[in-house]
Amino acid sequence: MNRLCILAVFSVALLLGACDDGNKNAEPAAPTEAAPAAAPTPTTPATPEAAPEVSDAAPAAEEPGAPTGFDINQIPLTDKDIGAFPFFTPPEGYKYENVKTKDFDRYYFAVREKTLVPIEGRTFRTSVENKKPDSHGHPEILLVERNYENAITTLGGVKVFNGKFPREAYQALSDEDGRRYGPELRNDPRQTYVIRKLGVEIWVEITCNSAQCKYVVAQKGEMKQTVGLVPASAMKTALDKEGHIALYINFDVDKATIKPDSQATVEEIAKLLESYPDLNIRIEGHTDNTGEATHNQTLSENRAAAVFGSLLAKGIPQSRLSSQGFGATKPIAENQSEEGRAKNRR
Repeated sequence: MNRLCILAVFSVALLLGACDDGNKNAEPAAPTEAAPAAAPTPTTPATPEAAPEVSDAAPAAEEPGAPTGFDINQIPLTDKDIGAFPFFTPPEGYKYENVKTKDFDRYYFAVREKTLVPIEGRTFRTSVENKKPDSHGHPEILLVERNYENAITTLGGVKVFNGKFPREAYQALSDEDGRRYGPELRNDPRQTYVIRKLGVEIWVEITCNSAQCKYVVAQKGEMKQTVGLVPASAMKTALDKEGHIALYINFDVDKATIKPDSQATVEEIAKLLESYPDLNIRIEGHTDNTGEATHNQTLSENRAAAVFGSLLAKGIPQSRLSSQGFGATKPIAENQSEEGRAKNRR
């Protein structure tokens, strides 16, 4: 009797691997690198003027990009040419260092005390380094802040936050989101700006301390869907040829709830099992090493069990299914980079 191994790459991929003894683990496919962002377009320095501000309301909503505590409609639309992403060059004598550009990511912007607005879309994060002679790399904080403020407000942007933001608000984020802010949890003064143009929403954050300044910009937008549904027939073909197949299954952050966009993939797995009644499957859950080990172990078990339960609900006999979680105990890549951690979340 054939036995099918299913290795679940949670938030990354679901791996189906055919095996005889149930002990072979399939390697997940390497992630595709995002295309490089366009080079910054120079912006002409603007005449200094005070940045308009908007009022705060109730707390922000939890869903990404849909805050209720901040009314985006308070920000007037601009008819100015806002240039190309990432929109602004560093001040004269400064340089962008440690640039991180992503075609789709999530970043949390401060809009009021203890309220963060999650914006998803294209992001650009960089340090603004002072390269002037005899500066010793220390930023001229007011000069940097005022340069960005003038440039942004001249384009019709509005300042929606100005001041220190409590560290615990970032720490209260889920483990998945919180680790993105590891080195940025310092309680440094920051400014948040929003620029709205018809069909375009741009968020900017400027953060400075005595050592450096940081510039973050996010252009809100939808993710380009690049993963398609693998039909049951293609699963069987791949299993016969390769002995394993990678399928993408997404879960809610830090939960074992399968997202609606992944239910169709689970349905195809059920169709595969219905078509080949001698085929048994094993579902294995794995995590990276971020967070507490006991929590990771439980999460991996629960997510594997969630796929198990979904297949039971579709009429697959329990005798043909098994599930197991391994937490972070069986990594297939190093955990020092996000790419490696993504491979280990399977």
